[in-house]
Parts: sequence; C-alpha cells; structure tokens
Amino acid sequence: MSQKTVIERVDVQGASVYVGDRADGSSEYSTNGKRIMDWLCDGWRYRFNALRSRRYIIDREGVHHPLSEQPDMRSVKTMRGECSWISAIPAMVIQSPERVENAQWFAAIARRKTNIAHHRRMGRLPSFISRRNSNRTFTCWHNKGTNANYHQVNRNHGIVEIKGQNPKAHREHGTRFTVRIHIRISQPIRDYTAVRVNWTQRTLSFTNPPLPIEHEPTGRRIGIDVGVAHAATQSDGLILDLPKHKLNRINREIQRRQRAMNRKAQASGKSRKQYVKDGASKRYQHERKQVRQLYAKKKRIITDLYQKYTTHLVKTCDMIAVEALRTANMTRRCKPKPDPQHEGAYLPNGQSAKRKLNRSMLEASPSTLRAMLEYKTTLTPDCTLIEVNPAYTSQTCNQCKHTAAANRESQAVFHCQNCGHMENADINAARNILEAGLKHLRSTDGASHEPTTQDMPPASRGRHAVVSCKPQHLV
Repeated sequence: MSQKTVIERVDVQGASVYVGDRADGSSEYSTNGKRIMDWLCDGWRYRFNALRSRRYIIDREGVHHPLSEQPDMRSVKTMRGECSWISAIPAMVIQSPERVENAQWFAAIARRKTNIAHHRRMGRLPSFISRRNSNRTFTCWHNKGTNANYHQVNRNHGIVEIKGQNPKAHREHGTRFTVRIHIRISQPIRDYTAVRVNWTQRTLSFTNPPLPIEHEPTGRRIGIDVGVAHAATQSDGLILDLPKHKLNRINREIQRRQRAMNRKAQASGKSRKQYVKDGASKRYQHERKQVRQLYAKKKRIITDLYQKYTTHLVKTCDMIAVEALRTANMTRRCKPKPDPQHEGAYLPNGQSAKRKLNRSMLEASPSTLRAMLEYKTTLTPDCTLIEVNPAYTSQTCNQCKHTAAANRESQAVFHCQNCGHMENADINAARNILEAGLKHLRSTDGASHEPTTQDMPPASRGRHAVVSCKPQHLV
C-alpha cells in the first residue's frame, strides 16, 4: 500500500552532480532537475536488469535456462568503479533494486504455482525493464531517516530530499548534493519505509501500511451480484453502474487513434509489427503514447469508482457475500472447430459473438472489485467477506428455490416457471448469494435452522470462505 502524490518540480541544492564521463573523456556535471531524475532512473534500471540477468528458469526436465547469456554478477562497489555514470548515485537508491527484484520474481513464482494448482495458464515470468516501453522509475529507501526525508511546506505541498555525494575523484564542483522533489499532497503523510518515483507519470509514492477502515457494527448484511450490464447489484435493490458515457467516449477516441496507426503502417508497405521494429514515425509513436494514456485513464476511472464503493460497503456492512467469479475462465477464447471436409479450414465457433462480451467483462473487471473487498475486510475485523460459488445463482428462484435455465427470460428479467415470481434477474441472484453467505455463517456458528434474508446472525470476525449455493438435487 502507498500514498501517491504528484511531482510539481525538481531542483538540486549544494554541489553539481557528477553524472558520468562524456565520449571525449571529460566529466559531466549537472544541476538540472530533469537531467538528474533521468540519471537516477537509468542507474536504477541498469542495476535492476543486472540482478535480473542472474535468474534462470527450470523446465520440466530440470534443465536450467538462464534469462541472459551473460549474467552480470558484479557487486554495487565493482559496478560503481567500472561505470562512471552511476558512481555518484546515492546508496539508498542503488541498493533498493535488489529487494524489489527479489520480491517481484518470487511473487511471480508463487503466482504461477497457484495458477497451475487451479488448472489455469501459468503466466509469463517478469523480464527485464525496457528503456523504451517501461516507465522511468526508481526507489529510494527511507531507512529510518537515512535518506528520502519528507518535509511539509504548507497544507498542500511538501518536499522529499534525496541526498548523495560525488566520488572522491570528481569533487571539483563540490561534494554533497541534495535532490529536492517538490510534491503536491492531499492528506497528511504517514510513516513510510521508502519512496517510489515514477518520473514518466510525474508521481511519487510513499510506501507505508494502510490505515484501518473505521467501522461501527450496524447489523447490515448484503449480497452482491457482479456482471457486465451492471457492475454490481445489491440484494437490497441498489445498483452500481460504470460511467458508460465516459468510457464509451474514451473507447471511440482509442479506436480513432488505432485506425490512424494502422493507416501509417499500411502506407509503409510493411506489417505493423515490422513497421514498429524498423522504427515507426514520430506521429505513430505519438498516437501510440496517446492510446496508452487513454487506457490508463479508463483504468483510473473504474478503480476510483470501485475504491469509493468498496470503502462505503466495508464501513456500513457487517457481512458481505460476493460471487467467486473466475474472469480468466469466463473470457477464455472458444476452442477452434476444424472443418472435416476442408483441410486447414475451421467452422464457426462463436468467438466473434463472444468477443464483445469478453471486452465488456474485462472492462468491468469484477476480480478488481472482489480483490478490494478482500484486503479492506482484513483491515476491518468487524466486517466479514464470504465468497459464494456463482453456479445456479441466476437460475434459482429466491422465493420457491426452483432452479431452471428457463427462469432467466433475458438478461434483465427473471420469471420463475414454478411459482410465477418475477423480478430483476440481478437482484434475484444477489439475494441468492446473500442467503448462501448467511447459511455459511449459520453453519459455522453451530445453528440448526436454515437462515433467510430476514434471519440475520451476528457477524463473526475474520471469516473469509468460499461456499456453494448449488441446489441439493443437482449435486
């Protein structure tokens, strides 16, 4: 977790910073804030990639495949002596890539093991940081006040100071220097262990533990049905929708720019991949940058909505039951159907019709909503999260418990074929999810009778489970 702030400007106090030797052998010094930030980002990336080059992959036969043909085994001291341009980088910056790279690599290994256990795709291992395609970033340890110290200037502004010194052989312009990063804040900065600078996006993040969410027991229990038409539907009838008008406007702009990129690639007479590899035009690169920024804007809009929504739920609810959807399985490509009469040809498999649903599901990102609820309920012991198996929740009548595919007349309408109950399909599913969650809570509390939406047991602390609401006659 972290507190993100915006970088307004950067300046240097004290000595001119030694940033390396030029091609003619002369020393280069600089006090320009932009030049210093680029220098710190390049040095951090260089050390990170050197550590990453030592990694290897073990295949099923036990053979080691190194990521790099020439692993860089140099220590920080040796690297400083051989590379003049990183000799003046502060110790708390040049030492941070080791821990960051180690945590990133083993997190990927653990994630691959989890995916294998759940019969999903393993996923790719993290690779090197690209100078061209990756954000320019670096990390500096705080180390109990050793470096990266923060000073608040006024209510909305502060300064982070990163101190360093030039090597002994290059001190004709001074010894000690201080890189001052001026930031804009929106809340008080808590105790932190490191700062993470993203110079591409002009942001600085303080790494610190999250604060617990204030919660007062209210006795409120809700079930949540997530989907595409509505981002979230509660069992009490409230519906959360994404700002589709904003997202559609961004999607149209993305499509317009992507068409412009395709026209530029086609005009060159090359494939798009080859056109980019040989060196795309500046206009093409500008369009690609704009597309990336638009995708990032969409993600920020959805994340902001989910953050506010989940925080409100955790503050006001004692128990939350959600669907344990697997987005990766739901958006998987349809299996191809070979044409038995024509070799190399394929029959329609429904992928074209499913493509729009896949895009909408990935855009809504129900797994993001569930992940936010998971970590926020761990911060609030008085709120319980229960994940319910989504099977048959949309086909089961909440009144008579009759289960049939014909009950779901359309996306929005649920009409029970047994008792005639008619209701919004998402609200009916949310109530089934709530009852499954209440049933699980009652069973863990040792009660004997069947719970309902009106029979609400007291919330229990720290419980998080996956339960099933599959009807007994279908088991």
